[in-house]
Amino acid sequence: MVVSGGADHLWMRVGSSRRLALALMVPVLLIGGAVFATAEIERNAALLGARRAAASDQLLTSMLNQETGARGFFQTRQAVFLQPVAQGTAGFAQSAAKLRGLVAGNPTLMGMLNDQLRRASGWHAGIEAAIAAVGRTGKPQTVAAALHAKGVMDGFRAVNATFDAQLAKDNQHGLAVATAIAVGAAAALVIVLVWLGLSLTGRTTRHEAARQRDQSDLRDLLQSSESEEESRTLLIRHLLKMFPGAHAAVFNRNNSDDRLEVTCDETGEAILAASPLAPANAARLRPRSCMAVRLSRPYDHQPGDNLLLRCEICGEMRAASACEPLLVSGQVIGSVLVVSDKAIDGDRRARLHESVAQATPILANQRNLRLAETRAASDTLTGLPNRRAANETLQRMAAHAGRSVSPLAAILLDLDRFKALNDRYGHDGGDRALALVGRLISSTIRGSDFAARFGGEEFLVLLPDTDRPGAVLVAEKLRSEIANAELAGISPITASLGVAVLPSDAVEADDLLRKADRALYTAKESGRNRVHSFARSGAASDQQPTAPPVAELRPQA
Repeated sequence: MVVSGGADHLWMRVGSSRRLALALMVPVLLIGGAVFATAEIERNAALLGARRAAASDQLLTSMLNQETGARGFFQTRQAVFLQPVAQGTAGFAQSAAKLRGLVAGNPTLMGMLNDQLRRASGWHAGIEAAIAAVGRTGKPQTVAAALHAKGVMDGFRAVNATFDAQLAKDNQHGLAVATAIAVGAAAALVIVLVWLGLSLTGRTTRHEAARQRDQSDLRDLLQSSESEEESRTLLIRHLLKMFPGAHAAVFNRNNSDDRLEVTCDETGEAILAASPLAPANAARLRPRSCMAVRLSRPYDHQPGDNLLLRCEICGEMRAASACEPLLVSGQVIGSVLVVSDKAIDGDRRARLHESVAQATPILANQRNLRLAETRAASDTLTGLPNRRAANETLQRMAAHAGRSVSPLAAILLDLDRFKALNDRYGHDGGDRALALVGRLISSTIRGSDFAARFGGEEFLVLLPDTDRPGAVLVAEKLRSEIANAELAGISPITASLGVAVLPSDAVEADDLLRKADRALYTAKESGRNRVHSFARSGAASDQQPTAPPVAELRPQA
């Protein structure tokens, strides 16, 4: 077999089994397409003939109903027989209008229809006149008038019968023409489809193989990733390969802070600097800012779209965008956005959906693991790390202080008369006080410092690279903030604080805590609402904040 050009190349590329399948496909398509096209066109032709016949039959029936009603009236002179006349007249008008539409374009049928309508109009005018005369004089219809009406009706029936015969003949001709057209069109369609199938098979096969390979690579890489952040980066790189020249971002829904955390591709932040994706604007993003997250369904944007509600993230961009929600068991945990200067076609849109669907469960599992680890080390009431995390951090910071020969200060803070507060305002009041203190501590210390709820109403603050005067200043500031804080419905609260410094007061982490606890005990014994620092002599002593400002004593992180 000799074929030329691209067809020869295509034919050589397909295997023997595929060539056999293609060979079998040709007659199947020919027969199936021809049968379907013929049946469809013949069905339409038959349907037109049936509608014409039904309308013609209804036309005759309406005339007969009028004749029957008129005859009954003339015989009995009862007005009740005029109802069939009125109904028949309305039915006749509807049937005539329908027939005009069905035979439009056929001069022969239209002429015969007009002949029927003229005869019917003449009969109807005579009957109306006779009915009016009977109603006026009370005398029965004359024989001459009855014979004239019968003659007109007989003429109408004859023309209607001829019309029906012509309808049947025209219908048969239409079916024959429809069959010929259907067979020819089906044959031509089959030839075109076969040619297109042979032309596109190779391209489709290569495209599908590449798609499956990319999806398999993405799945393997995501399953081997060690963190949610790494998985987001891998997903972005996969999407950039799928959308050359585009930009991608993954949004993580942080419900506790009511915000969206953004991960962009390497160049996306620079190019999208004026958009909400820029680092300077990312802090104001909320879950409702993204329409895909808000609606729990895909959201696409094209420049110039006239939408009732625009997405705060991509709605004002001058590029096309497609956004897929990260859905797990009906819950939206984030979204994936692709922004492209080129239109996003249906194939790539479907591949985006497939990639996101594949990545979502892996991202969800990694997120749940991270949240579980965070919750295991966090206090749910204050949001601060718990005692377990505090002990681990203390050991790590103490080891670093020893290696770098730098001071590490520890502050133990305990709320004064907390049991009395609970007894007076209930546990809800106590919880509100603890949450307030947690917020005050977090807003007061540096980013490099560490704070934790150490248990009950006790908090631990660790200050790296901070000597005793600097630690006392921080402790005094914490004491003052707490004493001046206002909590609705609760009387002012105070706290006592103990300070100890490594290596001045202790050389090990556990000993540092014990010295800070002894200083805290002294503050309690000395009247509460005070700051005490552990002295080198072994006794705790008051420390007044007479040292230089905190910024000078405590290097900024």
